[in-house]
Amino acid sequence: MTLFEVMLIVCILFFGLLSGYSIILLYKEKPALKYKVVSIAGSFVVVCVLAVLFISLHDQQGESVSATGIQKNTKQQQLNSKGSSNQAAPILATNAGMPGLTDASTNALNKKEIKKQTNMAEDLMKEKALQSTSLSDGTKQFTLTAAPIIWNLYQQKNVNAWGFNGQTSGPLLRVKVGDKVSIVLKNRLDEPTSLRFQGISIPASMGGIPDHAVLPGKTFTYKFTVTKDMVGTHNYFSGTNLDKQIDHGLHGVLIVDPAKGKEYPDANVDVMFDIGSFKVDQKPQENVFTLNGKPYPNSPELMIKKGQTVIVRIVNSSAETYHAMHLHGYTFKLVSEDGHHLAKPVSMNVVTLAPEETADIEFVANTPGMWMFHCHILDHTINPDDDMDEMGGLMTNFMVM
Repeated sequence: MTLFEVMLIVCILFFGLLSGYSIILLYKEKPALKYKVVSIAGSFVVVCVLAVLFISLHDQQGESVSATGIQKNTKQQQLNSKGSSNQAAPILATNAGMPGLTDASTNALNKKEIKKQTNMAEDLMKEKALQSTSLSDGTKQFTLTAAPIIWNLYQQKNVNAWGFNGQTSGPLLRVKVGDKVSIVLKNRLDEPTSLRFQGISIPASMGGIPDHAVLPGKTFTYKFTVTKDMVGTHNYFSGTNLDKQIDHGLHGVLIVDPAKGKEYPDANVDVMFDIGSFKVDQKPQENVFTLNGKPYPNSPELMIKKGQTVIVRIVNSSAETYHAMHLHGYTFKLVSEDGHHLAKPVSMNVVTLAPEETADIEFVANTPGMWMFHCHILDHTINPDDDMDEMGGLMTNFMVM
């Protein structure tokens, strides 16, 4: 409390006492009523003015003290920040910081490298599978290496993604009933990862719960035997930090064939499209959609001869988004869902897939022409930042000749 405040309090007490004394004298001497009122009112006003002045000065001093304290705290925080600049940054939550993929340089890939990636997408469509190594006991061994990659999406849009064996979608794994399978996962990322296999019955320790989180630089081998209930179209994907790692590109397709013959013996054409999603431009939601890793116009196109029976295996490897795939010019039949054949195929022209769901459709190419195959959720057919292409994303063309 300042000296001025002390003096102000003394004045308030003095005038308060003076007012009380004046009231007593006024009543004792009994002057005219108007003089009583004026005297009492005047004393009261003086006391009130002094009280307001005291409160106002006290509030101003409080604000000054608060501001000074804030300045001191700010300076202390700055000093603490400077003092801890050499310390390790705190571990952030999974979704902290900027979401999704970061852009790579527009010239990070040359034309030859971009063409190679486009060919990878076409090979996946044609179901060219990763070659296995045969172990001494007859086990088929596949190796998947999870590592950062630079991936071209469209025009000069290159992103820092993740992939298996240098690509996204990852290599096609193809096995048949009776195979003993060994899948070696090598982690070349800066964080733990793992594998999960959708729609096949395998031991929990081989991709169920709990997952084997493979630490950076480490390796884990998944082993299982293929049984007849596994025949069909399935997928594999990261089982660790799923939303982030799947949308960074860690997913692929697993096809299980019968022990003998083909799953679809009457089909002339058997192709596969793995739907992938990315989050680009620091958006929190999936906003780039791909077929075998490539959005239109870089997605693989299908050439068909008139009269051929066509099987299209569709896998939704988006971590978050439903898709509704539609083929112009045809009514197709849904023949299998999640690797399980339907007792009675269902005729339709739009098939909806939840995240990690698979669907096999069949049609006879009896109408020549170029037909669009695309998602009917139309904002899934647009590429952000792409001013040159009218359409993008989940679209390609089936050309029947």
